[in-house]
Amino acid sequence: MIETDQPIVDMLTLRRDLYLVMSILLADKELSKSDGMGIWTKPLHEIEVRRMVLWSATVVRGLLDLLESREDKFSGQNCGEYWSDFPRGKETSLTFRQTCNTVIHAKEILPYLPPQPDMMKAGKVVYAGRITVRSVFRQKTTRAQVDMLKFVEIATALITFFEESHHASR
Repeated sequence: MIETDQPIVDMLTLRRDLYLVMSILLADKELSKSDGMGIWTKPLHEIEVRRMVLWSATVVRGLLDLLESREDKFSGQNCGEYWSDFPRGKETSLTFRQTCNTVIHAKEILPYLPPQPDMMKAGKVVYAGRITVRSVFRQKTTRAQVDMLKFVEIATALITFFEESHHASR
């Protein structure tokens, strides 16, 4: 008989992609200084960050759905800021589960904070500790600023939980 509470994702692949997305984000500032690489760095950077963040959030959300509520110490952890009615609504904490949902339903994922006027004058926007996710929920524009390092830390703890509690030898 098939056990339905087992994740079907390869955890090592998920770990790899979380590692790669953080590597790409953290390398952005240094790579943006290179004139030669700047031509192709920005579009490739944005495409890869979007792809890996979307895939990771989808898989992690699936893992959260496998947890029973008494085991779920991950969903409510904070990993950013959220505006449910941007720009009018007030800022609230962005939970881990809400991050996954927001990314899954995103209209736009930007691997940086919204550009400030001084950054726009310089013509460069780079990763500064948060990514911006824009979406629409119940006909309202939403915005999330995700602390990706915190997201990856929580996701890593969730992966470890599944590896330890759902091991094949049990």
